[in-house]
This record gives sequence, C-alpha cells and structure tokens, in this order.
Amino acid sequence: MRRLVIVLLVVLGLLVVADRVALAAAEHVVAGRIQTDQGLSERPDVTIHGFPFLTQALGGRYDRVTVHVRGLRNRTVPVAKLTVDLNGVHVPLSAVTSGHLSRVPVDRATAKVLLSYDDVNAYLGKHLTVSEGDNGEVKVTGSVTVAGQSVSASASGKVDVRGNDLVVAVGQGLDFTIPLGGLPFRIALVGAKATKAGIEVSATASGLVLHPSS
Repeated sequence: MRRLVIVLLVVLGLLVVADRVALAAAEHVVAGRIQTDQGLSERPDVTIHGFPFLTQALGGRYDRVTVHVRGLRNRTVPVAKLTVDLNGVHVPLSAVTSGHLSRVPVDRATAKVLLSYDDVNAYLGKHLTVSEGDNGEVKVTGSVTVAGQSVSASASGKVDVRGNDLVVAVGQGLDFTIPLGGLPFRIALVGAKATKAGIEVSATASGLVLHPSS
C-alpha cells in the first residue's frame, strides 16, 4: 500500500509539472501573438488563470486571461499601465503545441488604463497641476485669468470619458481634455476615476478577434 501511495504521488507530481510546463508554453505563445497583432514595442505579460490548465487547453477555451501591457510611451499622454482581462479566449491545443496561431477570438474584454499624475502634468504644462482629490475626484490647481489678471485657483471635480477622450471638469477655467484614442485591443472607454497612483480609466470590448501574422 505504501508503495502504491508513493507511485500515485509521483504520477500526480509529474502531471502537475506537465500542467505548469504547458501553461508556460501557452502564455508565451499568446503573449507573442498579442505583441504582433497590437504592434506593441514590448512583449506583454500574459497570465492564464485557472487550474488545471490542461483541461482548458483540451477544450481550446480559457475562461480568463490577464494581459499587462508596457511600453505605451509614444502617445500624447503615456500610459503608465494597461491591464486587460480577456474572458473566453479561444486557442486550439494544436496551436499551442505547434506555436502557430492564426486567430484568437475573445468573447469579452475589460481593461484599466492608468495615467500617472506626472505624465498628465507634463502634458498640461506649467499652468495646471493635477493630483488626487477625495471620493474618486481630482484636484486641479493652476493660473486663470480674472478681469485681465492672472490669479491662482484650485478646485476639485470628477473625471469622466467622452468618446475617446478623458474629460476633467472642475470649473473656474481649469477644465481640460486628454485624447486617448488608438489604445490596443480597440477598447471603448466607459468611465474614469482618480486614484492614488493616477487617473484610472475603465474600458471594455466585445467580439474581439486578434489576428496575429504568421
């Protein structure tokens, strides 16, 4: 009996190792294809959730895949971090084992786009400064013209989105807009809030299909 238990434990250990090796291979393949499809300057970090992995691989569908994108600096305002949750990612097992992946259908995607206050302030210049306010709002401080005179003003207000733009409306001549078009995965902006790390913009996408080149 003891020998049987030992054999079972060894087999179980080998299965776990095989599962982790297959997972790492799949994450590598998907990350490379996403980089190609989205034209990213750096390979994203990809995490395929769920255990065991092999049961998802055999079915060719992954319930949740998280993608962390870096290197989005060549923009009007650089993106400090882009985190995308892909739900229902369809990748055949044959594509994982061969390394050849022609298309990746995705049922649904949600994303968070983080703009740091330093990058936002660099975009605005010396006349406006943005920082975290209370209850998800931002605090904007700057110079405004009143009766022909330049005076300092400070106000708090909400951040929101309008189409492909981030809109900050605080009044007192301190409002501004940041263009956010052309983000990866063709995501649509749905909302925004101020956090300690910066302004976080939420987004979503449906019917997404990645078409990496071979």
